[in-house]
Amino acid sequence: MRFSGIVVSMIVCCLFGLAPFSGLPNAYSQENRIENEFKLSVPKGEEEAVWVFLQEALSGSSLLAFDSAFTSSFAREEFHDVYFDNGEGRVASFQAGVRLRERYIADTLSKRLLQLKLPTDDSSGVARQEIKFNPYTKFKTSDRKATHPFWRFVKPGDRDEVSLYLGSLQVSGDDLEPELKLKQDRRRAYVSQFGTPFLTATLDHVSYFYFPYSSFTELELELNEILYTEADFDQRAAMEAINRDIRDKLFQKFPGLKQDQTPKYNKMRALIKGNKIVWLGNNLMYIILGGLVLTAIVLFLRNR
Repeated sequence: MRFSGIVVSMIVCCLFGLAPFSGLPNAYSQENRIENEFKLSVPKGEEEAVWVFLQEALSGSSLLAFDSAFTSSFAREEFHDVYFDNGEGRVASFQAGVRLRERYIADTLSKRLLQLKLPTDDSSGVARQEIKFNPYTKFKTSDRKATHPFWRFVKPGDRDEVSLYLGSLQVSGDDLEPELKLKQDRRRAYVSQFGTPFLTATLDHVSYFYFPYSSFTELELELNEILYTEADFDQRAAMEAINRDIRDKLFQKFPGLKQDQTPKYNKMRALIKGNKIVWLGNNLMYIILGGLVLTAIVLFLRNR
């Protein structure tokens, strides 16, 4: 059966106290890959200087100093990410991510993906699993789950697989609902080796989608997921060495950069937690409605 190997692995992990993530083999999903990236927090006021440096370091002779087979290109995109969680913040507690991503190029929607970001046994947080699914779009009237705030984005044929991955986070898809929405202004350098994608350097300005638009900026140095996942031990080590070299050059140029592997979802949750303005913005409709009801009651009593 399709899921028997996964189920057995998860049972063994539970019996012997092993990390459940190691029981989810990379080959299980066609889109299940290992991402390896450094996440660097960028101080306010240094964003433009960092981007200029990246363009210089990852092009021309500077780029060839890393590898003579490297070429590069640059692009700008926008992402809208809706993150799902349960009422207890279970997904956040694992520093994982369950999100619906929309990618825009020049204000035009180019792609939508449902993505699961899961921890691995890498305690540094540099390596994580990323599993991608095409969202559910053509709903059937007989599909009751299509009315659920999370399952409505998951195709019926993918739901069992998604449930197994969510189980590793000790959460059920039935309990998930939209927790927060982020907007990312993304500037990215694409580096290829012999024409094959090798790594990306991404400068992300991340903001809360709604008022008061709380924000932060981070730089991600990410090895290509497909190439890295399929590489052997020595090949991965060589790729990681190049990524470290780029990171170290950035540290030398910008001492204010700090490596912080905290996922964007967790960073934004911490940023808006307890923010009264955020609470006001999220509940403004209910406050106005309550005011209108209260006004109507007062007017009614006066007229009596």
